[in-house]
Amino acid sequence: MRELIERLDVADNGAAGALRVIDHFDHLVEAGAATTPLVRAAAALAGCPAGFHDASRTLTRRFASNGQALPDDADHIWPRLSVPGRPGSSVWLERVGDAGPLDPLVLERYVRALQSSTTGMVGSTTATIRIACDADTSSADRRDAVAKLGLSWPITVVATALGVRLSSRSTPIGNHVITLFTGLPTFAAGVRAGTARADALPDLPLGVGRALVALRVTDRVDGPGASIVLHHHLSALASIAERFTPEQAAAVEDVRRIEALLPGHPWVVDIVQAVLDRSSLRQAASVLHVHHSTLQERLAWLANHIGYALTHPGGRQRAAVAVLLWRVAQAA
Repeated sequence: MRELIERLDVADNGAAGALRVIDHFDHLVEAGAATTPLVRAAAALAGCPAGFHDASRTLTRRFASNGQALPDDADHIWPRLSVPGRPGSSVWLERVGDAGPLDPLVLERYVRALQSSTTGMVGSTTATIRIACDADTSSADRRDAVAKLGLSWPITVVATALGVRLSSRSTPIGNHVITLFTGLPTFAAGVRAGTARADALPDLPLGVGRALVALRVTDRVDGPGASIVLHHHLSALASIAERFTPEQAAAVEDVRRIEALLPGHPWVVDIVQAVLDRSSLRQAASVLHVHHSTLQERLAWLANHIGYALTHPGGRQRAAVAVLLWRVAQAA
C-alpha cells in the first residue's frame, strides 16, 4: 500500500491522498487504537480540528490538526455524523469554509474505525440514561434509549446531589445524579430534588437543565421552604434563576446583605422563606417554632439591616428575588 501511495504521489496526488487516509485508519484499526488516536488521526488527515462525542460516557474529545488537545466548545455546533453501532456517538470536522476534497473520505474512515473499536463502549443502564438525556444524541438513538429503559410519556426528569440514587434509572451526569420516571414520582421523606416534565424526545435534554435549575433553588430538607421543587411551578422565577451564575448571584447587593448577616444570625434566610411561603405571620412563626412576638421582633430587626420590610408588598417581592438568588449563589 505505501509503495503504491509513493508512486501515486507523482502521478495522481488526489488518489495518493485518498489511499493515505485509508491506509492510516486501517493501521490504527489493526493496532486496536483507542478513541483518542482516531480523533487525532482525523484532524491530522483533514488538516482541521476534529471531534468525537460519546453521550454514554458524557465524553467529548477535540484535537487540532497538530495533535493538540482542545477544550470542549459548546458554543459552536458543527455538522455531525452518527456512529452506527455506538448509540449516542457522533463525529465531526471543524472546517471553516468549503469542505476539503478528502473530508467525506476522512469522515467515512473515521466512523468505520470507531465502529471497529470497542474501547469505552458501555451497554449499561447508566449509558442508556445518558444517551436519552444528551443534547447531541440523534433522535433515533434517544428514542431507542427511552424504549430500552421501558419509559413512557410523560417522563419526569429528577436532579439530585451526587450519591443520591432514587431508582434503578438513576445515573451520575456531571456533578449531579439524574433519574428518569414515567409520570409523577412519589418521593420519600428527606429527599432534596429538582424536577422537570418531558412530553417528547426533544424535552429530555431540556428537562435535565430545567431540573438542575429547580434543584438550585430548593431548601434543605428540614428547612421552611420546599426541598422538592418542580420547574414549571417556578414560572417567571425560573427565568431569573437560569440567567444568573452562582458568582453573578452572589454579587447582587441584596444577596450580599443577606450573606453578611448569616454568621451572627443564621435564622435570617429561614425567616424570609417562612414569611414568603405562609399567608400569615402566625403560620410562619409556627413553622419556625418561635413565638409570634419573637418573629415580629426579628422582622423589625431584619428590616433595619436589609433596608426594606418583608411585611410590605414591595418588600415581599424584593425578598423573594433576593432569597432565590441567594440559593443560586449557594449552588456554586
